[in-house]
Amino acid sequence: MQLLQSGTFEIGYQNGFLRQIKHEGSEVVRMVYFAVRDHNWGTFAQKIENESIHSRGDSFSISYKSININEAQEPVFEWNVGINGGEDGTIVFEIQGKAIQPIRRNRAGFCILHPIQGTAGQPVSIFHDDGTKTATHFPHYIAAQDPFLNIRTMQWQAGNGGGYHLEFAGDLFETEDQRNWGDASYKTFCTPLSRPFPVQLQEGDSVWQRVTLRPISIPEPSVLPTPDEKAEAEKKKVVLGIAASVETEILSEKAVELLKSLSLSHYRIDLQLSAEDWISQFSNHCENAALLNLPLEIALFCADDFESQLADFAGVCRQNNLKVKQVLLFSAKQLVTPQALIDYIPTFKQQLPNVKIGVGTDYNFTELNRNRFDAGDADFVSCSFHPQEHAFDDLTIMENAETVKYLVESAENMYQKTVHLSFISLRKRTNPYVTNSTDFTLPLKRQLDSRQKTEFAGQWATQVLEHLAQTNVASATMFRTVGELGIMNAEGEKYPIFEALLQR
Repeated sequence: MQLLQSGTFEIGYQNGFLRQIKHEGSEVVRMVYFAVRDHNWGTFAQKIENESIHSRGDSFSISYKSININEAQEPVFEWNVGINGGEDGTIVFEIQGKAIQPIRRNRAGFCILHPIQGTAGQPVSIFHDDGTKTATHFPHYIAAQDPFLNIRTMQWQAGNGGGYHLEFAGDLFETEDQRNWGDASYKTFCTPLSRPFPVQLQEGDSVWQRVTLRPISIPEPSVLPTPDEKAEAEKKKVVLGIAASVETEILSEKAVELLKSLSLSHYRIDLQLSAEDWISQFSNHCENAALLNLPLEIALFCADDFESQLADFAGVCRQNNLKVKQVLLFSAKQLVTPQALIDYIPTFKQQLPNVKIGVGTDYNFTELNRNRFDAGDADFVSCSFHPQEHAFDDLTIMENAETVKYLVESAENMYQKTVHLSFISLRKRTNPYVTNSTDFTLPLKRQLDSRQKTEFAGQWATQVLEHLAQTNVASATMFRTVGELGIMNAEGEKYPIFEALLQR
């Protein structure tokens, strides 16, 4: 990342975008970027050409051409880009784009990310298209709906004491709480979601936008506390489980030996109770759990006739004297546990006494937030976490590790229950936001990330665990046992993630 200066702003520049804009050492804007999102909210890849960067001490100018390409590596959209940072701290980012071929897009243009630290709870004024003004605050707990709408200009005070001004041209903007989808940021983005999407763009259709950022008051230089004055957040060891492999049926002796060394809490398996072969699948998973001497965490995906399905499941568990620690009750069709299924929990507990029952979602936190329910007699609520809903670069993924803190805190506040995160992965397993339901389940190749086997993934896992250790999370399920999605290969060759879990 190249470091630039605009007045008293310190700015990182990477891959055509502005990153970690700091003022007197405090991050006040996390990122300014633009993107083209397809009809399923996928992000078209970007290729930069003719890049020119001029840094002049306390000012800079950048220009380049950006080309968005599809999965077939064909160009679909192109942008002419100019970024200028003045000596007075005014930063102007302007884009002029056009479609190269017809595409369906959900968004095309700017997004501005605001960090959570130093921004949550801070006052902000929103100036609207009709000239009116709304005085409010950045949300502390994760906001279910977009907190700021119809934005032409926004002014806010950051935790460092400084004041900042953002002005938008070329479109209307609104702000969403990206923590809903695993990102450690609020996002102010172009084109209100109240407008219809996807939009069909024809060849030659154009987009022009401009974003202007400037300081309106300068913070006092911060005085860092001495070590004796620092209040260290209380940390504890995270109760951790692991999920079954979807690539290997029976674990090797070496893999079993290594997994036992991790002091894991449970072994997660998923069962579609409407599938005809769920009992045989269950049997295979139970064999691995027995080899690992781990109790089961079972995610049950139930259909409408859940009463008979759960009775059959409980009967199999009792007949085989299975060690079941906790059950996650999910719907095979809905994004959160249906209320009727939650209300059935007292009956289900009679069938499986001494088993903890959890409800919630197998998807992002936003489903807990936007589809609220009465948790009733459930013992805990649960959701999944991954860091790549919106962006896929190393820096974004590492920044998003802190999001787990906000997920746990907000879920506790919302449902007044203990919270489990199950499960945590580097990439998502499903896409519940598709416009075509056949794209809901992602094929294995789209769940894979080449960084899974690298030191980077180990460092990210360490960061996630350190943030979780500052929360009241009851437990977490993290990664799979073996394979491309695991913490080692099938033969027991460890990936760096393994060491991160071992040293937690």
